[in-house]
Amino acid sequence: MATLLMNVPQRFGYLFCLPKAAAMPLVVIAIALAGIACSAPPAHAQTEGYEDEMGMEGYEDEMDMEMGMEEYDYDMYGSSGPGGRSRPGRGMSTQDLVAARLSAALTSAFESTNFATLADPAAAPPVQAGPVLLNDAIVAYAKGKHELAMRLYFGHIVAEYESAQNQLQLVKYSPLMKRPTWQLRWGISYAVRGDATDPQPIGDVNPAGRGGFGSGFDDSGMEAGMDDFGMEEDFGVPGGGRGPRGSGGPGMEDMDSMEDMDGMDEMYEQEMMMMGSGRARSRAAAPAALSPADRLAALDVTMISEEAETSLSNTLGMVTTILGEEFDRRYTQGDFGRAMTDVTSESGSVETVSEEFVQLIENAGDSLPLWRPGIVFLGEGDSSDNVRRAQKAGLDLIIHLDVLLKPLRGEYTQNISRCRLLHVPTGKSLGVSKTIDSLEFAQKARTKNMASRDYIGEQLANFFGIIDRETITTELPSLTPAIASKRIGSLLASGGGLNLRTLAEVRLFQSQQLLNEDEVLTAFDIVGGEEAMALIYGSEEERLRIVRKWAAGRTSDEE
Repeated sequence: MATLLMNVPQRFGYLFCLPKAAAMPLVVIAIALAGIACSAPPAHAQTEGYEDEMGMEGYEDEMDMEMGMEEYDYDMYGSSGPGGRSRPGRGMSTQDLVAARLSAALTSAFESTNFATLADPAAAPPVQAGPVLLNDAIVAYAKGKHELAMRLYFGHIVAEYESAQNQLQLVKYSPLMKRPTWQLRWGISYAVRGDATDPQPIGDVNPAGRGGFGSGFDDSGMEAGMDDFGMEEDFGVPGGGRGPRGSGGPGMEDMDSMEDMDGMDEMYEQEMMMMGSGRARSRAAAPAALSPADRLAALDVTMISEEAETSLSNTLGMVTTILGEEFDRRYTQGDFGRAMTDVTSESGSVETVSEEFVQLIENAGDSLPLWRPGIVFLGEGDSSDNVRRAQKAGLDLIIHLDVLLKPLRGEYTQNISRCRLLHVPTGKSLGVSKTIDSLEFAQKARTKNMASRDYIGEQLANFFGIIDRETITTELPSLTPAIASKRIGSLLASGGGLNLRTLAEVRLFQSQQLLNEDEVLTAFDIVGGEEAMALIYGSEEERLRIVRKWAAGRTSDEE
């Protein structure tokens, strides 16, 4: 019987297409109406003998006095008593007593239920309208999990093949990597050597603002600025804002009185909070469990790493600013590939993510942080060490900056840097920029009135030319079935285990009708056996589970 009553709200909601929480107050109303319809013999006919037996005669006098007070209350407030609520008296029938209590329960149920939301479509839980894995990939990218995002992106192409045709059209060709490319994977690193400890990089200096080695300010200018704003007056000098009678603001006595008033206001607010109505406290519901979207929002993850930007800027100043701007321009226009180039920190439908996806983000660990969209930060270290780290992470290219710091007289530092473009698979250098010298810039700024942007742009012009010549992708050329079969054969021969990137390329050639069904099935079976076959024939739930499992279990999916 108890189990049946517990299932009533669920069955009631299913009957009327309502959630269990919305059906609960309606069930209470129905039970209340049924209780009111029941009849019972008058209470006074059953309680007279009971009063005699229990010795209630002396208690009747007290009840009469209370009833007299109640009649006085009725005269004061009307027949409903204080607050407009009915006050049943002595001799009331059981039916009336039950009706009064049920009426109070009904009132509470009505007050705690917003019936307007029961039929409101906006009140329903959000549902992912498009491909689930594509949204997962975009949200992961927006949360700074670039490596995981690319695995999920390839998983979308593999497991949501029918709805991935738009993404299959975005593929380009990389002459440098000699393969189809959705997005080249970049990294940036730097190494510092020399005897100086303060980098003093070139700052954003305009001709009219030069005056120092970096930002263009000197000590005398700073002191003059402080005098103009009366900085000394803030420390109690006559006329200052902190003095007892200073013209700039309240004195110390006034501040004490204001602090006392603040304390009184705080005590008053706390008392008002504690004086909440009993009815409101009784209706307070237990805190609801966090939704996947709330859990995701609570995570301390961002798309772009502030630490990466700070580390590079402190050492290289405007050099990294101009490098970043030029990289962003090429990245957003699709020069390095067109996959997810429009993703920002606000992209994706966060409200529709699943519990499994949030767990995937939580367990993803510390991946390489994004310095800017499309390029991860490898940190400080020798170029050979960073190349090995990039190979492990499945990167294609590295911009590595070598920095030399020379101490000068007057506690100045000469900051000399140059950029190198490294091909990760081979570790070879594809080109080097001209030297960027802070001392040389200071001389040109003084003699030629040159801005720092102009100087750095001139020194990096040849380096950007190397990037455009070596790394820019092109449209995918027309291929033959023989070329496609050879390409897939080489991928399968290289191994790599449960590689979603390999299967995404199989799907690409399948969409271009360069592989027949038997070749597709053979490739899937070699890569992942039964699980890979389930990515083709399994249910949506099973396909999502397998892709997330593979995405979480791999350290890299080399493109």
